[in-house]
Amino acid sequence: MTKKEIIIEKAIELFSKNSIANTSIQDITDACGISKGAFYLSFRSKDDLLIEIIDQFIKELTVSFELLMNDPRPPRQKLEKFCDSTLRVFNERFPLLEMLITESSKSLKTELLERIQIFNRSLNDITLFLLENTYGAKIEKNKYDLQLCFKGIVQSYIDFIIHHKNDLEFKKISHMIMQYMDALVEQQFEPTLDASVFASQFSCAPEPQAVQQIISDEIKRCKKLYSADHFYGQTIHAIEKEMIKDNPQLVILNALATNLMSEKELRWLATLVRRLYPKPTT
Repeated sequence: MTKKEIIIEKAIELFSKNSIANTSIQDITDACGISKGAFYLSFRSKDDLLIEIIDQFIKELTVSFELLMNDPRPPRQKLEKFCDSTLRVFNERFPLLEMLITESSKSLKTELLERIQIFNRSLNDITLFLLENTYGAKIEKNKYDLQLCFKGIVQSYIDFIIHHKNDLEFKKISHMIMQYMDALVEQQFEPTLDASVFASQFSCAPEPQAVQQIISDEIKRCKKLYSADHFYGQTIHAIEKEMIKDNPQLVILNALATNLMSEKELRWLATLVRRLYPKPTT
């Protein structure tokens, strides 16, 4: 574990126990057994540390969505797995995440907004993908309404679990959510949302320029991890070169990004590229 990872781990423990406001940098360095100077080599400030913690959570969850889309199990099992995993993650981490967002400064919240927007877009993409693969042509007419219903049901259970602290079985809830969706699909109700309405109201997509800057920053970080002649180093360079073209090729960028998904340190870069340059549908 690196020094930076130790600082994050100890900070999370202290924030969860004492709150953010009541935890000083001195408290964190004492818990880590390091000097303040060593802390500032990893983080510029306490806000910088908070950004890293929330950013790490968003990255991990977004990447897990991306991996699930390529999971070999049958579509219905993937959709149920999505429910189970989402309930577990938010049950474990939401109290800390809520505290971090609530107690953060205005400038910190602004910096995190773009990451949260990318997360929301990924959430919409994977839920629609999983629903389409599970139910196929049955939901073509009203898939956007069904997606909204699905997300609402999952969110309702997340809220209940978090605020009531009940000892509920996540697998049982996930199975029940699937039964709710089965019933809704069979209803064949008239749609109220179409692709354009849904995209404008619910995808929360950040500006492409903002995502490009995030990708550029991530490319700089990843370049330091691999030499220029290494396979991953060459792939990162190829992505950077393709992105600066007036008309970057989506198929090429998606193929390059897919090559990076097998490497844990590069999955966030791959996810960002695939979010900004989605593979064209055939």
